[in-house]
Amino acid sequence: MSYALFVDDVQVSRALPTQNDVWHYADDAGLVVDALIQDETGKPERVLEQGYSIRQADPDHADPDQAEAEEAKPLPGLEKPKRVA
Repeated sequence: MSYALFVDDVQVSRALPTQNDVWHYADDAGLVVDALIQDETGKPERVLEQGYSIRQADPDHADPDQAEAEEAKPLPGLEKPKRVA
C-alpha cells in the first residue's frame, strides 16, 4: 500500500511506501507545524498545514530517475525552506 500528500483531493507528491515517508517529505517541504492541542499532556502535536492530508495512493510506476527529479521539485506554490547553519 502506498501513500501520498494531498491538497484537498489533488495528489501533490509521488506515492511513497509508508505514511512515515510522506510525513518526512512534508516536513522537509515545511508543511508540518506544531499545534497546541487541548489535552492532558499539554505537549504540542505535529500536524500538517491546513488543507493538506496523507492518504492512500496508487503506486507510481515512474522510472527511478524521474521519481528522484520529481522529489527534488518543490510542491506547487511552495519553495523548500532554507536551512540555517
